[in-house]
Amino acid sequence: MNNINKRHHILGKSRQKGMALVIALIILPLLLVLGVLLMNNAFLGLKVIDSRAMQGESNIILNGTASDIMNTPGSAKAFAEATENTTFDSLQYPEANSSVQLLGEINCRRRMDASGSVFKCKYLQVDFKHAYGREKNDGSKWAQNVLSVGVEQPIIVE
Repeated sequence: MNNINKRHHILGKSRQKGMALVIALIILPLLLVLGVLLMNNAFLGLKVIDSRAMQGESNIILNGTASDIMNTPGSAKAFAEATENTTFDSLQYPEANSSVQLLGEINCRRRMDASGSVFKCKYLQVDFKHAYGREKNDGSKWAQNVLSVGVEQPIIVE
């Protein structure tokens, strides 16, 4: 009887030799695909974080440019003489560009005495632009950030 148990035990082992290979061939490709997907997701997350950091830096540059131009000596005269082709340059942040939109003369919004008719306000909008991100093949950047500042100047109406 002992001989029969040995023979049954040997037959059981011989039947299972290929099953481990089949299971490995099914599980390993699934693990490979899962690993590739996880790495791709991690890489995409790093790109998003890098983009947010560059956008935050661009916001700081735009705010610094606006502050620099507004606090430059003689800026009130430069705003009064501004035309559509006027540009303002910052010495601290030369990478930011600016353009001016004249929105005409309006009633002053921040005037304490609204009943006076001697004063009007010249209103212009200064748009600051900063390109950031990786460079394209043509040398331009992938993203652009814009900050607009409204400037209102009281003027005497004749």
